[in-house]
Amino acid sequence: MFKLSSEASLDGAITVENKFIVEYMPYADGDYVKVYLYGLSLAARKGDADDNVERLARRLDLDVATVEAAIEYWSDRGLVSKLGDDICYLSPRTARPKIKKFDVDKYREFNRQAQLYIAARQITPNEYNDYYALMEKLNMEWQAMTLVVKYCVNLKGDNVSCPYILAVARNLAQDGYRTADAVGEKLDEYGVYYNDLCAVLGAMGGKRPDHEAVKLYKKWKIEYKFSPDVILHVAQNLKRGGVALLDSKLTQYRDLGFTTADLIDKFEEERKQTYKLTKAVNKALGLYYENVDPEITAYIRPWLNLGFEENAILAAADYCMKNDIKRLSDLDAVVRDLFERGLTTEKQTRAYFDNESRHDGEIEKLNKLLGVKGAVKDIQRAYYSNWLDKWNMPKDVIDYAASLASDKANPFAYMNAVLLAWHNNGVATLDKAKTTAAEVAATRAGDLSAPTGIVVENRSAEELNSLFTQISEDE
Repeated sequence: MFKLSSEASLDGAITVENKFIVEYMPYADGDYVKVYLYGLSLAARKGDADDNVERLARRLDLDVATVEAAIEYWSDRGLVSKLGDDICYLSPRTARPKIKKFDVDKYREFNRQAQLYIAARQITPNEYNDYYALMEKLNMEWQAMTLVVKYCVNLKGDNVSCPYILAVARNLAQDGYRTADAVGEKLDEYGVYYNDLCAVLGAMGGKRPDHEAVKLYKKWKIEYKFSPDVILHVAQNLKRGGVALLDSKLTQYRDLGFTTADLIDKFEEERKQTYKLTKAVNKALGLYYENVDPEITAYIRPWLNLGFEENAILAAADYCMKNDIKRLSDLDAVVRDLFERGLTTEKQTRAYFDNESRHDGEIEKLNKLLGVKGAVKDIQRAYYSNWLDKWNMPKDVIDYAASLASDKANPFAYMNAVLLAWHNNGVATLDKAKTTAAEVAATRAGDLSAPTGIVVENRSAEELNSLFTQISEDE
């Protein structure tokens, strides 16, 4: 459990003192600083679920060993004290670093060689103590540590920081490389990848590689089995983003089984085209999503997998936009209906939609007469097509039925009931509709329309399909 000493806490406020920022933070490993600051926050939030080493490690995406090493590091500098599971934060103003005594003669040659390599500055006594502590704790030979110093200088220059050298040495020691021979062999192996990696990072505008980048390059080449040419090709395509993005891309390609430049380029070109199509669909529907990946997974890619041409999908989106259909789920219903009809090309879909909208001009006139606002709806097309093409009602008879429905709440439903009654009674001319059947039909229409409860102004694609079925059954 993390706690604050009385000197480190004042009325519950957490202060990161200038002394810590100036004298401690610049010389500490970045992960150690993260542990210190997050632990300081936990110390102020009593009872927090993350208030233990294991949960803190998960929250910071670190392993427990790194967190424990960080706590020990700050304890050695007198900034925290540890008693059992309790870790108490102390004020940097009163910090008293632990004094550890090491055999100076044992490390005299290490000191000399290390200072020769790190020629740009003087190694401090505290830094030497950190090197000694790591070597003794992890049982690493001083000759091996010297090789690590030389390796880090080659990577970072002769002003390389102590925390960086310690991090490399700690990783090697924890992986079992502790002797000069073992460390030398391992570092020589890393050196094999160095020149290739320089070209890779250069392609992305990066600086010379560090130790972690070299380890990643080894993973890409040995574990993922990418050739140096493919790795460089992917880096050139990215141009920027660093090794983290490059690692993410190569991991994705490995998982997909794409190991050649041709396969990767084909995948990326298809991906770009899919994104372009998705944005065009969204624009047609008046939608905007910052992240379109879920949409591609749920809709766009399944439509393409059904064999739809991209322009056929855009034609469907354009059709939905014109008919005030703005939900992706409703567009999906339209696309699925097209697939059931075997219409997957742009030519087929546009011909189908043109046929569906062939009566739109007449329907717009009816809407104006009936006082119905908005674009022509699919349900209105279905009604009109039924009246004109299946029941063979003359247009003047349809117009007359509209005049009877102009004051009704659901005028198209009312018209359908009137025209159905006339159709069943053989009324096929305007005169007959007016003189012999209009009054009876209107009475029956009042009965027929009441229970339908049809609302024509706002229908989803699923409701439209259901209603189309209902109309067919009415025949």
